[in-house]
Amino acid sequence: MSAEDTNSLIEQRKAKLKALEAKNVFPFRNKFTPDRTCNDARSGFESGALPEGTKVRVAGRITAHREMGKSMFIDVRDQSGRIQVYAQKNVLGDDQWNIFTHLDLGDFIGVTGTLFRTKTGEPSIKLGGVEAAPSQPSGVAVAPTQSPGDGASPPPPFTILAKALRPPPAKWHGLEDTEIRYRQRYLDLIGNPDVKEVFLKRSAIVHEIRAFFHSRGYVEVETPAMQAIPGGAAAQPFKTFHNALGCEFYLRIALELYHKRLLVGGIDKLFEIGKNFRNEGLSRRHNPEFTMLEAYQAFGDYETMMETVQSLICHVAQKVLGTLKIEHDQTNERKRAIQSAIDTLADLGKRTKEQAADAEDAEIISELQQTFREVFPQLEECLKKFSQPGCEQDKIVMEAWQLLRDGLRGIVNARVAATKSAGKVAQTTYGLETFHRIQQTQDWLERLYGPKIIDLTPKADGKWETRKYKDLVRAYTSKDWFELSPEMRRQRAHDMGAEIGKEYEDFEVTGAVFEKLIEPTLIQPTFVTHLPKELVPLAKLSPDDPTTVEVFECCINGQEISPGYTEQNDPIAQRTTLEHQAGGEQQKLDEDFLVALEHGMPPAGGIGIGIDRLCMMLLGQESIRDVILFPQLKPK
Repeated sequence: MSAEDTNSLIEQRKAKLKALEAKNVFPFRNKFTPDRTCNDARSGFESGALPEGTKVRVAGRITAHREMGKSMFIDVRDQSGRIQVYAQKNVLGDDQWNIFTHLDLGDFIGVTGTLFRTKTGEPSIKLGGVEAAPSQPSGVAVAPTQSPGDGASPPPPFTILAKALRPPPAKWHGLEDTEIRYRQRYLDLIGNPDVKEVFLKRSAIVHEIRAFFHSRGYVEVETPAMQAIPGGAAAQPFKTFHNALGCEFYLRIALELYHKRLLVGGIDKLFEIGKNFRNEGLSRRHNPEFTMLEAYQAFGDYETMMETVQSLICHVAQKVLGTLKIEHDQTNERKRAIQSAIDTLADLGKRTKEQAADAEDAEIISELQQTFREVFPQLEECLKKFSQPGCEQDKIVMEAWQLLRDGLRGIVNARVAATKSAGKVAQTTYGLETFHRIQQTQDWLERLYGPKIIDLTPKADGKWETRKYKDLVRAYTSKDWFELSPEMRRQRAHDMGAEIGKEYEDFEVTGAVFEKLIEPTLIQPTFVTHLPKELVPLAKLSPDDPTTVEVFECCINGQEISPGYTEQNDPIAQRTTLEHQAGGEQQKLDEDFLVALEHGMPPAGGIGIGIDRLCMMLLGQESIRDVILFPQLKPK
């Protein structure tokens, strides 16, 4: 809809507002008291609990209207759902009917009428059959501050509660414009009941998290969101200035260090659900402002908290969803996977023999170009098929997978034919890197074949899958991965397609391989344990392997849902690791926290759970923006 059309409709609605006011009808009410929700009225009638002819009083927004000469149907929707309302001119009378015709999509209305079923079987409310007060011939002409129906007089059949001066978006039912959906979430909630249901379930998830911890005797606490030193994680903070105190503060990046102060103070089991802020990038899984749960239990360890995380997530899923098996729609992810293959081949198509380092390299490029010419257009056709109604997605995914498999064979043949020595492959400009990129996309498509069902049901031993970090890395890379030189590890990680920054330390190289290549394959609940000590400076060393710490990462749906630690309570060891993390910058050390530890902190286990990511997994949402009501966006 053009701006000119929108402005014209706004003027029409303002004209209707003036016409109503001229009739002594004031559409912006102070109060209206329904006796039940729209869904209660509808479901009660369908179940027989409310027989035909029962008088009901509901309120909500008009989301549809259908005129049929001297009668009209409108849909009224509140938070619970919708119900149809039927109005007849011969029942309402000329004055009330005239006012009723001034209603628009988006207006709020309160109605009083009787339940009946239309000829098509639709449960509905029939206006009329309720005497209007003698002083209100129109049924709605009352003083601006009076609430119809609250006094002794019988309520009118309908009351306009709020006039919408702006028209709804063009696609009122099923708003699809992503920009509008995120910037004007209220329109998204109006136009997409499924979106509203996601956020209602998110609220239920948070409620059940609190219920779970209260049932186990945990104390809910609140700690400062503004901190003099942002600690508890390695992240870029947001900075602000406190005028009264005359000093800088930071929005917290983690809850952890204040919770450990409370362990020192004798609060043995505690949790907090609060906002964290990190001045970093945005992605499908990252938002600068996010909701975090942290919980700590004195005299426990990382295994204690593994049981806590598993029990918590199963409890929430069963209470909110009624099942431990969660099916995810893979349409968008499947399209992204095929697009990734197309982008890889498009890069390949831009390369020429003139870019080759030598004759052998040129032969490899030639073979790769052949792969590009054969596979690229067919993959594009696969992607187009997704837009066809009723398309067989699994069939398309398998077709794309087979195209990449055949393409890989071509690249392998190119490497074999053009490479005269084993070392040459790693040195070729395009061979190995392209091979791994296509192979990763092929593996991605293979995971997307068939339904995606996340099963939270524990195994026979009552636990989820548990794997050590080093075992997973060796299984994905090579048995000798941790025996390689740092230089060789870096080269192999790069060749495998991991994004390796020049400044990465050796442990970060392996971390990148895990995060980018291994973690996305962990769809079913998996506890990854015993991470390198350099990754988690706030945890205790593993007695059986001092190069690792007693830590787990709970991975579900290809992403980390929750880390958990055996918390470091040795103040001397903690100071050493934090000083190393601070890189010698004394101002980054939280001395007050270290002093607190010196007063003695009991052994403890701790966990953190990103509420947004947990909701993504439980509710089958692909983007973090789809579980945050108002995600961060660049201002227009």
